[in-house]
Amino acid sequence: MVSVALAWIAGLFMPGYGLIDPVDQSDFPAARDALGDSAVLAHWMNFITLIALLLMIFAFLSIYPLASRQAGAGGRLLQFGIITSVIEWSILIIVVGMRHFEIHLMQRSNLADSGSQSAADFEAAALGVHHGMTAVLMAFVVMFTLASILVGLGLAKQLASADLYKGAAYVMAASGLVGLVNFLLGMNDPGLGLESLFTINGIALFAAGACLLIVGLGMYKGRIEFAERE
Repeated sequence: MVSVALAWIAGLFMPGYGLIDPVDQSDFPAARDALGDSAVLAHWMNFITLIALLLMIFAFLSIYPLASRQAGAGGRLLQFGIITSVIEWSILIIVVGMRHFEIHLMQRSNLADSGSQSAADFEAAALGVHHGMTAVLMAFVVMFTLASILVGLGLAKQLASADLYKGAAYVMAASGLVGLVNFLLGMNDPGLGLESLFTINGIALFAAGACLLIVGLGMYKGRIEFAERE
């Protein structure tokens, strides 16, 4: 639960995104400049994102033994989903590192007068890092959709009663399906634009995050389906 809350806070206060100087993320120079204009805040929000990702990985690895002891398709789906989720968040950690470096380059551009490289050189280098970061982020986008479908269905099959937790599991799977369709449409119809792809993916991510919060609540309350069996 803490990891999802931290991820939401970081997203809201990351310059260029939610509340701080929001820009069209498909406008790469504008997105780069937004990070550079609030570099210290961007570094901290990026670092909080890293902590959130590590907590998510730890939480999912902690329930992997449970999944491995479940019989049938539900257990296998959950196992595969956990592995996919860990890979997904590991990819995003790479994005975090690239964003830190992009922000650093924008900070260096303000000191360029005293060195051999001009501000334009650092800004161009930062833009190149941003391009590469976006390419890596696309791998996260598709992995997120698959992980949400697998984990959602795997969890749903472990729940006998139709309650809040089972509903959250199905919504998680549905958000992954929406994200997957969005990704496939975006890749096959470039005219839709990156902004539409990122917007719909962001909504799907928010829905999946809310479901993770609910699942975390279930684990905290000791729901038998989420708890370790002795």
